[in-house]
Amino acid sequence: MIRLKRIMVLCLAALFLVNLTVYAALAPDSFTYKVSQDGTVMSIQTWECFLNTNNQKSVQHNVRLKDSSGRVIYSRDAHTYDGTGTREGTYKYYAYFPYRINMVKCNPGKYTLVINCWTKYGVSAQRVIPFTYGGAPVLKFSSTKVIRNNKGDLVQRFSFSRANVSGKMFHAQIFNSRNQLVRSFNFSAGNSNQPISFSWNGWPGGNSAIRCPKGVYTVKYWIDGLSPRTANFTLAL
Repeated sequence: MIRLKRIMVLCLAALFLVNLTVYAALAPDSFTYKVSQDGTVMSIQTWECFLNTNNQKSVQHNVRLKDSSGRVIYSRDAHTYDGTGTREGTYKYYAYFPYRINMVKCNPGKYTLVINCWTKYGVSAQRVIPFTYGGAPVLKFSSTKVIRNNKGDLVQRFSFSRANVSGKMFHAQIFNSRNQLVRSFNFSAGNSNQPISFSWNGWPGGNSAIRCPKGVYTVKYWIDGLSPRTANFTLAL
């Protein structure tokens, strides 16, 4: 009888440890994430730490995107992620799960990505990721005016406003009234929400000895990843 009791105690202890291990596999402190915006696409990278996961690498996720009022505006039914990651010893597996959501039809504002996940053991957990969508990328010609630069020379200054534009390079081309390219500019785009400006002294590119005459010209401009736009302006130098 004593031996039977010992066996039962050992079995109950083993069962407790198994359950404890399984529930720890999706512990809240095992989850981290990073959110970034690229154009209209929100990139959400998540990392999970699974414990005692020799066969628990595969996890099913159910995704819901909610607006600031809690209304579900996007959902994806359960699907299996195998993830990619690295194993640490026998008992830990760090897995990476990326999400990309195109917000092109959404207004700027606050949103929440809710991820319900569970393993083949039936263990479930909910991940809540709040983020702010800044809106679609905007690059717009603002104004141009004649100024004096630091050397005291007259130049024409071009200014552009922008928001949520992540390209690395800004490009501008100037065409005359006959649609002939007379000058090109390429600059580092810098911060995604800073205005952009550049100056032109009215001289065409190359070794031309003739300055461009006053009149109406067209500036074609874009940042890497965006379609070019055009605007007319008057060269007043």
